[in-house]
Amino acid sequence: MSGSASEGAAPGGSAAGASVGRGDRRAACLRRNAGAPARYARVVDVFCAEHHNLAGVGASLAIVAGDDPPFVATAGEACLGGLEVTAATRFRVGSITKLLTAALVLRQVDAGRLGLDDEVARVLPELAAGVDERAGAITWRQLLAHTAGVPDPPPLLLGADWLLALGERPLWRAPGELWSYSSDGYALVGAALAELRGAEYAQLLAGELLAPLGLGPEAVEPEMALKTGAACGHLGRGAAARAFSVVDDLALGTGNARWTLPAGGAIVSAAELAGLARDLVDPGRSPLSPAARRELLAAEVPTFERPGERYGLGVRARAVSGGPAIYGHSGATGDFSADLAFVPDEKFAVVVLTNNADPLRSTLAAVLHELLGVAPERAEAMGPADRYTGSYRAARWGEDVAISARGAGLRLSAPLLQLHDHPLEHAGDHRFRAAGRPDLGSFTFVFASGDARASDLRGHVFVGARVE
Repeated sequence: MSGSASEGAAPGGSAAGASVGRGDRRAACLRRNAGAPARYARVVDVFCAEHHNLAGVGASLAIVAGDDPPFVATAGEACLGGLEVTAATRFRVGSITKLLTAALVLRQVDAGRLGLDDEVARVLPELAAGVDERAGAITWRQLLAHTAGVPDPPPLLLGADWLLALGERPLWRAPGELWSYSSDGYALVGAALAELRGAEYAQLLAGELLAPLGLGPEAVEPEMALKTGAACGHLGRGAAARAFSVVDDLALGTGNARWTLPAGGAIVSAAELAGLARDLVDPGRSPLSPAARRELLAAEVPTFERPGERYGLGVRARAVSGGPAIYGHSGATGDFSADLAFVPDEKFAVVVLTNNADPLRSTLAAVLHELLGVAPERAEAMGPADRYTGSYRAARWGEDVAISARGAGLRLSAPLLQLHDHPLEHAGDHRFRAAGRPDLGSFTFVFASGDARASDLRGHVFVGARVE
């Protein structure tokens, strides 16, 4: 899989985009992609309109269908005021890297080096040496499926001695008890792989997974990606955006913590990622055994984030009425955003990348609707307030977090977050955000027991079980 673009791809890397006024972004995008085949015309219209409406800097869309080369559409600049995005421009794809990390672990399973249900502490004894003795029972499968109960503090908070600092925090839940997203759990996977094989994660990924799929080490090495013309990430919108190279943004977001690479370090073009997703699960192209591919896509764990959504190993899945399951993942680094969706049975994949914080979700929905007949997802309305209200024991602190109702809305009181009666904004389904506090991420009410009232409150900073 070469990652080269097919008909409709953007032209070479001129600086023409730098002279285009912001008000002409949509028209410039349409002109750039005027050669798109008729079957992609509607998709390109949505892509260009959404890029313009969100005042994006640069974007790339890639679609693979069957064994054909990818179709690519591009918009804007790789770095603000610089060269245009081309079909070869690489973007940081954030948490989509988790799919690659899971596949790398399955390569070790195929080689007989480990079993998914082995305790990771056999390889990484530091995992069992922390304050929570339950961590010694965590398995590879649980880390990859986000059911290990590992907390998820940001890299800058953990610092250089991250493994020791993480071990000083109790697990959010007993291993295997509850799905709770943790990028730090994937960092543990990377550290354990390095111990198992005596080589850094980036070297292993490049040699054992990327190379068989036709990609080079620049897909996971920021310095190499920078030399090959990777896009800048951008904070802010439009002309006010501030650019960061893929080397500088690693310093910005993580303090140059290379241990975060297994959770979000891949840097690839849209075409490369679309082809990789197709080839990774294609029987004729995949470096994984049939058993490993089945494990990757099993998707047995409900996330409770969206109706019917389940998690496999590094990949989300949702059922489509009357159609095949759609797999995928998103990625967000603050200055890049990425979305991947793929249908293994159809050899179909779509990737939408931007080099700023705004994902092009309408473009993704348009691709799935126009090409696969999949209706856009509709988020559910907030349920009655009494389904959410009550006290939740936060495992991190051993104290209660309170959810109360005020009118039609909810309020959060969490003393150690210095929040009292703080308004929560509904974000769709059972997801909420603390008003004015994007640093806290989202909060999801979990109905794991099937009861009318939430059983758990899951956030980026704590996970709490309902206290009756």
